[in-house]
Amino acid sequence: MSGRRLKVVIAGAGIGGLTAALALLRRGFEVEVHEQAMALREVGAGVQISANGMLVLRELGVADRVLALAAHPERREVRLWNTGQAWTTFDLGA
Repeated sequence: MSGRRLKVVIAGAGIGGLTAALALLRRGFEVEVHEQAMALREVGAGVQISANGMLVLRELGVADRVLALAAHPERREVRLWNTGQAWTTFDLGA
């Protein structure tokens, strides 16, 4: 395989697929991403990124952009699906 880059095909252009694609591209792989949706757009779901996840995004050079676009809630409330009653609440802090 001298002179040829290894090609990787990724199914899904969600946060995992796109992160994997970026990481592989930066390491010299040829990457092809396939997505079944006709367009990428918000779907109303939130994403919580852990500290380890942010380390990965920082390594890929996109953490500052993610933080600039992110919501920074003061607290988290989990509600019961059938009553809407607050089940637990805690402050998130900085």
